[in-house]
Amino acid sequence: MVALNVLVYCGPGIGLNAYAYLIRTLRQFLGHRYAIIPVDPETLRKEPWESKAAMLVVPGGRDMPYVAAMNGEINKRIREWVYRGGRYLGFCAGGYYGSGHCEFEPGTPLEVVGDRELALFKGTCLGCAYPGYNYKSEDGARAAEAAVDKDAFQLPSSFWKQDPTNVRIYYNGGGYFLTDEFLGKHPANDNASILVRYASDVSDPRNRAKLVTGAPAVISCSVGRGITVLSGLHPEYAWDFLAPSSYTQPHNKHLVSLLRSHDAYRRRLVGAILAHMNMDVDKEALVDNVSFDHSNRVPAKTPTFIVPARVSGVAAAATTMYALKNAASARGRHDTDGIIDTVLHDNADDIHIISAVSENNQRRVPRAYQDAVLLPSAIDPASKHSLIGLEGAGLQQDANKDQSMLVLCTQDSLPGSKETPRFDMKLAIKYMQEEKAHTAGAWLMYSDTTNSTQTFIEKNTRLQALLPNGTVNVATIQLAARGRGRNAWVSPVGCMQFTMLLRHPTLKQAPVVMMQYLMSVAIVEAVKSQPGYDGIPLRLKWPNDVYALHTPVGDSSDSSENTDPSYAKVGGILVSSSFKAGEFTLLFGCGINVANPLPTTSINKLIHEYNLSHGTSLAEMSMEKMVALVTAKFEELYRKFLVSGFEPLLPLYYKSWLHSGQHVTLADQGYERAKVIGLCPVSGLLRVNSLVNPGTVYELQPDGNSFDMLQGLISRKAGV
Repeated sequence: MVALNVLVYCGPGIGLNAYAYLIRTLRQFLGHRYAIIPVDPETLRKEPWESKAAMLVVPGGRDMPYVAAMNGEINKRIREWVYRGGRYLGFCAGGYYGSGHCEFEPGTPLEVVGDRELALFKGTCLGCAYPGYNYKSEDGARAAEAAVDKDAFQLPSSFWKQDPTNVRIYYNGGGYFLTDEFLGKHPANDNASILVRYASDVSDPRNRAKLVTGAPAVISCSVGRGITVLSGLHPEYAWDFLAPSSYTQPHNKHLVSLLRSHDAYRRRLVGAILAHMNMDVDKEALVDNVSFDHSNRVPAKTPTFIVPARVSGVAAAATTMYALKNAASARGRHDTDGIIDTVLHDNADDIHIISAVSENNQRRVPRAYQDAVLLPSAIDPASKHSLIGLEGAGLQQDANKDQSMLVLCTQDSLPGSKETPRFDMKLAIKYMQEEKAHTAGAWLMYSDTTNSTQTFIEKNTRLQALLPNGTVNVATIQLAARGRGRNAWVSPVGCMQFTMLLRHPTLKQAPVVMMQYLMSVAIVEAVKSQPGYDGIPLRLKWPNDVYALHTPVGDSSDSSENTDPSYAKVGGILVSSSFKAGEFTLLFGCGINVANPLPTTSINKLIHEYNLSHGTSLAEMSMEKMVALVTAKFEELYRKFLVSGFEPLLPLYYKSWLHSGQHVTLADQGYERAKVIGLCPVSGLLRVNSLVNPGTVYELQPDGNSFDMLQGLISRKAGV
């Protein structure tokens, strides 16, 4: 199983700024491939997080609350996980906590001294490296000079470009590590190597009159098959996090300017630490010149275009367009473009609704107006690009709401490649009309970048009520994609992400709980039912994931490393529902990795591997084709489901699922072992036969954990 979760400790003791800065930096460097997930002590204690965790990161803060929260079972699990190949990264307090002994400000009112149970580094972390630390201020902070041992990272020399050896890095309260190498012990037996040293002399916390030369600031430790990196510095802090007015001491009054001048070197140091730990680092985070927006890894939202795709009849389309436009209220005009700013004030968003500009060779949304709405902080209120109210006063946006834009299009006024460079709406409509369906995909919405296709419809209930049944909302990039529980869905470019709105009647023979299974079958069959594609190894994992049997072959990019088949996740489904007036409103949130081989594999990579091993030349799938195939297949299955329920569809479901004959453990039956025998077509629960008491059948539901649906299963007797 591919580990894609970067877990960030978020419990008692964390420094709020340290945690926030760490999250931003991890998203910048790892967000292209990994899900950055906060975890509290309860999660680490009770949930099966290990199998999907690529790294555990503990931020700066206070070490003693970490001890109180994680001693015992949590530390035991962390150590065992690291020994099996896990990665632990600790900054400042996280570095003290990961050491075998903590010695912080001995002999002072701040003293914290004692052994540490986790002890991924066997030795002592001694601090503070520099005097003057204050929990309540930034007086002890400084732009510490750090000497980077580039050879110790074992990275290509080209990685470092022409970076100097000494780099300025934010420091506040961290320690240094008494490794065997530093103490002159021969032979060294602590499995620790020094990556970075404090370049300027630090003082011994036990005797401040004594200077210490070459003190280890960042170390790497081999722990079983795993790796631990501990840092007394804060390379995760960027200069643009910090307020210059906070630094008034002689040793730190130039802190922000020093960090700014060394920011490119700092970022390469962060990248080197992560690469040293065998993490896949986003190369875009390592370039010399990174703007604030880029370093944030938060691209700007773009307009959402909406158009009738499978709707027949001008009147039906016009009615929906009128209803959307009529629900918005005029708020002002944009003085450059003459656009009346009409806004639908919804629960979560202020949705600016306009009709697409219809002239040929023009943008469908004037750039100045788009920026004024979606990038308000980037617009000078006094400039000609500001929004001017009807009375001549500047319009104030509601700070508690997101600003979004919905652009009403006809098939003659769809955006071109300049506005939607990564999705061709005209081509998508062509495919949708070729694949016969009526309801699913009746209307198409598309945004290059949005917060979440599902949240946008779910939280904005006025918009939801106005959207036609079967509307599909597609995006290339989601800034806040949702997974089950606390999970985030990693959504790199190449992943098709959409939400479909469906209004479902209350029917005994068609229970709403089975709808997620219907969509999962539709995704798999959308590919496998195409002529020649039936051998593409897509599989279903209960209850709502799509997996692939990935077998690198031939000139496949990873064939030299591994030729063993393995299952990798390529898609997932999250269904939310509401009920009113005898009808369910369902939102199917789907993510399908169509074209990006990272973070696991993709449908197109599976097709490539199939072609290599079978001598075929099957065409790859495009995003536009995939959304047409999935929605059409869903409607085909849904019509059967409405009449006959899910039972007639079980053979199709079983044809692709992973679990036939699988053994599971029942957490609430004394960890009794049982064998999977099928799916209940009414409740959707997993049915198993006891291996201890043959003939006893249980129906299983998950225990609510966010990491592995088949661990910690809760049972009930099936009554058969």
